[in-house]
Amino acid sequence: MAAEADCQWMRRALHLAARSRGRTWPNPGVGCVIVDAQGVLLGQGRHRRCGAEHAEIAALADCRARGGDPRGATAYVTLAPCTSSGRTGPCSTALITAGLGRVVAAIPDPVQRPPGDDFAAAGIVYECGLLAAEATELHAGFLSRVSQGRPRLTAKWAMSIDGFLATSSGDSGWISCPEALAFSRRHRRHFDAIVISGGTARADDPRLLASVGARHGPWRVVVSASARLPAQARLLAGGDGPPVVVIHDHRARPAALAGLDQAGVRLHPLADAHDPAQVVKALAAIGFNEVLVEGGGHLHHALLAADLYDRIECYIGPLTMAGGRPVATGPGVATVADATRWLPDRTPRRLGATLHCVYRRAR
Repeated sequence: MAAEADCQWMRRALHLAARSRGRTWPNPGVGCVIVDAQGVLLGQGRHRRCGAEHAEIAALADCRARGGDPRGATAYVTLAPCTSSGRTGPCSTALITAGLGRVVAAIPDPVQRPPGDDFAAAGIVYECGLLAAEATELHAGFLSRVSQGRPRLTAKWAMSIDGFLATSSGDSGWISCPEALAFSRRHRRHFDAIVISGGTARADDPRLLASVGARHGPWRVVVSASARLPAQARLLAGGDGPPVVVIHDHRARPAALAGLDQAGVRLHPLADAHDPAQVVKALAAIGFNEVLVEGGGHLHHALLAADLYDRIECYIGPLTMAGGRPVATGPGVATVADATRWLPDRTPRRLGATLHCVYRRAR
């Protein structure tokens, strides 16, 4: 069993890494902590954005800024240090040059050569597997994209107690309460992209921002075979928010594509934008690790039927509609035995009068 001190420092590294969620794609948001032999923190760091210094380099810089000496110290890192050069040099080399005595990684990096041999040749003790379950959950989107060619997909919807997204006329404002709305907007910052259907974009005219007036945040993706967005759509207004991507196919008219291109929209053509597998593959190709899908009913149905969701976040408002537009618009399974099973991921929480429930796949 790992020493409690080791677990304590790795938890600190995981906490640092969690602060980078939604900001580093296509890279993982790694955290690193450097501690001396007496258990004193020398430095810490995290990967803040793609192209910036990696967590290990940031932690070494923090150590030196504090006047510390990392020689003989232990580095705790949430993902095994990289061994290849990209935008930055190998972190394994930086740790060796700094004279670390021990490196503890939570999980291996599936796209890197393992650093164990390099560390052993330099006389550095290397261990991997500390708090692996926690690190795997934290880096699940990255691991899914590089290993399976698809991001981690989280479905999100607000519904009435009796299971409807909107009334039969399409009115959905507001099913949840102000507290839930504020929470859900802040929660968007944990994702690399927010995805909606073209129908939702036209009917609800959302801005999909993580906060009012936000210039940074998750990219906004619209799946629309025809690429039809009103010229006055709020997604296109201002031009200073996060980028907008429209995933479309051959059904899009050249005039519609030209208008979106002129508005600064990034266009991503597919053979069939109604094929959920192609859409998910496209999201991975762009580089997204964590994706939040906010609807509507046709898109939720397609992804649920294709069994592509990994998590579901459901906001249940304190009202009933006695009919209306369901969460998933489609035929569904024939029997309950055919239904997909989900596990509660955490205890439901109250957000004002709204109940927030999170589920994960029962794999």
